[in-house]
Amino acid sequence: MNQLAEIGRRRTILIAISILLISIHTIYFYQSSRPEIEVKKLIQQIIRFSLTLGLLFLIYNGKKWARIVAIILFSLAILLALYTFFTIDAAFINKTPFIVMIVIYSIAIYHFAFSKSFKEFIKVQNNVI
Repeated sequence: MNQLAEIGRRRTILIAISILLISIHTIYFYQSSRPEIEVKKLIQQIIRFSLTLGLLFLIYNGKKWARIVAIILFSLAILLALYTFFTIDAAFINKTPFIVMIVIYSIAIYHFAFSKSFKEFIKVQNNVI
């Protein structure tokens, strides 16, 4: 694996970890704001987290369709976060998770769609697998 592909591998892993942390934070934030745990909603959130984990794993393995699906989903997440950021009536400090989501998902879209290091890493992944 050349240096560019290694950079792409490391960045892909870091972006995946960041996205999973956002997902965990969302689950925690929702459940902690309720007086008791909503089991049905928690199960839905765990399933969503598992699907996110699976999608990121498939991207790491070089599946082109998974990358396209992720770009579409991250774009929708950015639009929803922007809408929520500007319409929610809360203190600015309570809006910071939305800023983090917008930044991380934007970086992920750039990386998966345009990054030369990611494209090189995917070439290596598809040749190895």
